[in-house]
This record gives sequence, structure tokens and C-alpha cells, in this order.
Amino acid sequence: MNCSSRCLLLCLALVAGAVHAQSTVPSATPSPAPELASSAPPIPSATVTELPQNGDGVFGAALFRGRFAAQSFKGFNPAYTISIGDRIDLKLWGAVDFAAILEVDTQGNIFVPRVGPIAVANARNGELNELVGARVRAVYRDNVGVYAALAAAEPVKVFVTGYVVSPGLYGAYASDSLLHFLDKAGGIDLQTGSFLDVRVLRGGQPVARFNLYDFLLRGQLPLFQFQDGDTIVVWPKKSTAKVSGLVHNAGQFEFAQSAPLKDLLAMAGVDQRATHVLLLRNQTPQRQAEYLAIGDGLADVQVASGDEVTVFADRQIATIIATVEGEFEGLSQVALPYDSSLADLMGRVDTNARSNLDGLQLYRRSIAKRQKQVLDQMLRKLEESVLNTRASSVEEAELRVREAELVMRFIERARDIQPKGQLVLPTGTDLETIALEDEDVVRIPRRSNTVAVQGEVFFPSAFVHQPGKSVEYYLQQAGGLTQKASKNRIFVMRPNGEMVEASLGWGGGTKVAPGDEIMVLPKVDTKTFQLTKDLVEVLYQIALSAGVVLSI
Repeated sequence: MNCSSRCLLLCLALVAGAVHAQSTVPSATPSPAPELASSAPPIPSATVTELPQNGDGVFGAALFRGRFAAQSFKGFNPAYTISIGDRIDLKLWGAVDFAAILEVDTQGNIFVPRVGPIAVANARNGELNELVGARVRAVYRDNVGVYAALAAAEPVKVFVTGYVVSPGLYGAYASDSLLHFLDKAGGIDLQTGSFLDVRVLRGGQPVARFNLYDFLLRGQLPLFQFQDGDTIVVWPKKSTAKVSGLVHNAGQFEFAQSAPLKDLLAMAGVDQRATHVLLLRNQTPQRQAEYLAIGDGLADVQVASGDEVTVFADRQIATIIATVEGEFEGLSQVALPYDSSLADLMGRVDTNARSNLDGLQLYRRSIAKRQKQVLDQMLRKLEESVLNTRASSVEEAELRVREAELVMRFIERARDIQPKGQLVLPTGTDLETIALEDEDVVRIPRRSNTVAVQGEVFFPSAFVHQPGKSVEYYLQQAGGLTQKASKNRIFVMRPNGEMVEASLGWGGGTKVAPGDEIMVLPKVDTKTFQLTKDLVEVLYQIALSAGVVLSI
């Protein structure tokens, strides 16, 4: 570890235990949105809802990430309305030859030599060629070809304001979409802005209103042609409710005042596995909850601002699936009634002469999860102890830094350990008393004539079992104990998961059976480590839950 890393550890040790105050953001119900005739959005007195600064969890949050702003649309559609400043590519041939790019002047005309001004402003793009052709043929009656098309969209500058991230004046083209301008302004402020109420003002008067949920859910966005000086205004966020659980679009959804629960779930996209909805109401002095089955009845249930909706799959388990591995005959997946025992499972498994039923192993997810939680808690405790260690002198501080380096590297490796979740089945266990759980894994080991040795020995390996031999014999076969080995922490793990503390001695040492595994744990030097007890506990836990010897 370099000098900067040592300094970091020393600083962490000095500041450990400091308490950081957490700030809260006040929330308030937003004011109702004004009618379209109003030209200025109301300003709420406080933040509408408590959300992270990045707006994670808001439906539509991924809409404004620069993709719309990066692309400008200069093309035209047939409904495009020609306006002042547009450029028209005009070509005449036959009785007269003429080719030029003509700009629509402030009077809304283009001027064609020998024809005169032609009014094209406010005409639809799809009608342009016919409009110009009719005017030209009024002068040149015979043998004249006419081709008129828009050459370039009109550059415009549009104000974007209201509840957006970066209000300002942004330049683009008249044919660009509303999303292009909003994206240039950083998008809607996810904490305060509304996706349901975005308006366009022209000359201070509203001319269009957009609901971005129409685009998010159905891909519908009305075409709108911007003019120079238009203003896009994002109104404040309206009512919101959070939807989570078995839905495709989990997050915070917006609605006007209240919304049918059925409509809210339709926007969130309920998973086919879902059966029930938990509705937590937060508008009353006392929090209330409703647990509802998914069905037609949800159309009559209204959701108010601040409510929380969680979608569940609440089914009674009638059948469990157990997996069988190892030495046996037949299928590996077995379906059983919910109340089945390990004996019921084994009654449906065909074993053979190689099956070692005395070493029967049962692995369970819930046990593995709990073992991982316990291990993580112990590692956090050890890490906190390292960072909270105090030193009374510079020499002791340097010693503590070296200790911290070793322990932190050990913790980093230990966090990658995944417990096996084995349920120990002692010899003679009545299998009728072991209730099965869904997704249990039962392993029938093969009869083995070997003994494995791992941990603090010179040559970890597996050896042929020798009848009557004790632990010390196999340790010598593995080259003996290393200097880091602890003679008081040698264990024998049986195939069925039993862990036996071994005693050494040629005459009365612990006898080893075929298939056993000898584990030699490392010694924790009390002169080197202050946290000896915590380290030993972690080593024991790793060996017990994962069958792994981890060195320090």
C-alpha cells in the first residue's frame, strides 16, 4: 500500500464515528393547473415531492438524455405551413428557363421574374407546387414546366421556460419537435415539472398544449410548427403516486387530481404473474391500506396524490420443486406437495450401489441467504473496528496502519465468499422430520475412498483413505502444518455437513472416515492484530458456511 493509502486509513481512523446530519426536503401539494387561456404557470411554495436529485424512479425520466437535442429535423411533411423566411427551390423550363432559390419575404411572397409576386405564406407544403404552377401558367399559358419545393426549413429561436432544468433561448428549425427544444433545455425538472401539461405561447397567447404521456405510452406527438419567438412553458407537477412491485414500468406517475387505480396500473404495465395490489393511502391523518385483487373492480378505486401502490403475486404454494444431484438414477427435478418431507423425496429417488446415503446433503436458499447476512454483518463489524482503532503514538499509528492493510484486504476477499446454505443432517436423522422448501437441492454424494486436506498445510490435496488413520496422519501426508497454522483450530467436515473439532495424537487423535475433509484454519497472531477475537469469529463463519479456509 502506498503512502497516500496509508494516510487515507489514518484519516478514516481519526474521523470514524462522526455523525452526519441528514437534511430533508419539504413537500407540498401542487396548485391545480390553470386553464389553457392562462399564459403563466403558478409558482408553488415548496418542492412538490421528495425525490433524489437525479429524479430516479420518475416515469419518463429517461426521455431527456440528449438524444432528441442531438438530432435536428430539417425535413418537411405535407402539412408543414410555409412561413416568412422559408426558402423555396423554383425551376421553370420549356417556354422559359429559370432556376433559383427564393426566400419568402416579409409580405409572405416570393418574386418570380416576369410573373411577379406569388403569395405562399400560410400555404401547406403539399399545395406549394400546385399553387406556384397555377400562378406561373396564368402568364405562360403553354409549354411551361414548373417545379417548386421547400429548400430549407426556417431557422427559429424559441424560449423554453417554466419547470425545466435550464431555461433559456434555443435555436433550431421550425420543423423540429417539441422534444428537441425541451431536451436542449435539459428536459423537464423531474422533481417539479409536469409531463402532462406543456404549453406553447405565441405573442403571449397559448396556441398548443401537449401531454407527453401520450408519447411515452402510445407514441403520439402532434406535429407543431414553431415560429421565431415562440415560448415553451412547462407547468408545475400535478398529483403523483408511486407504483412498484410486479410491473414493467415501476416509478412515480403523474395525474391531474385523482386517477382510477386501473388506469394507473395500465400505465405501469402489470406483470401477468400479479394477483393483488396493496394501496397505501397517505392523504388522511392516519395511514390507511387496502389489499385488492386485480380485476374489473379496480376501475372504481381512485388513487390520490401521495398514495403508494405495490403489485404482488399472492398465491398459495401447492407444489414445491426439489432438485436432486449426485449419484442416483432418474430425473433431477421432482415435484412434490407443499407439505412434503425429505423422506418423501428420497422415497421417489432411485439410488444405486455407489450412492452414499450416510453423507446425504441438503442445500437451501433461505439458509444461504441468512449465512451471507451473518457474514456481511461480521465483516462490517470488523471493518468498523479497524477504522475506529485509536493510536496513542506515531509508532503505534504506523503499526495500526499495517494491521489495517492486512485486515482490509482480508475483508475484501471475504466479501466474495458465497455460503453454500447447507442444512446439516447428523447421522441417524429422521428424514420424516425435515420439511422440504421450494427449490431445495438434495445431493447424494458418491461413495468415496479419499480424504481431502485444505488450509494451512504445505501441500493441500486429496489422499486415499487409510483405515484407522487419524487426522495427524493426513496432515503429514500434506507436508505438515505451515507456520501460520493454528493447531487448536483443525476441523473435520463430514460429507453430511457435520463439523468436528479435531484432536491430534497418534494414539487417540480424531479418526477420519472416507469422504471427510480436513480443514486447518490460520493462526491469528495477537501481537500483530488487536482484533483477534473478531477475526477468529469470521474465519469460523466462513469455514462453517462455505467450507473454505481463508488465510489472512
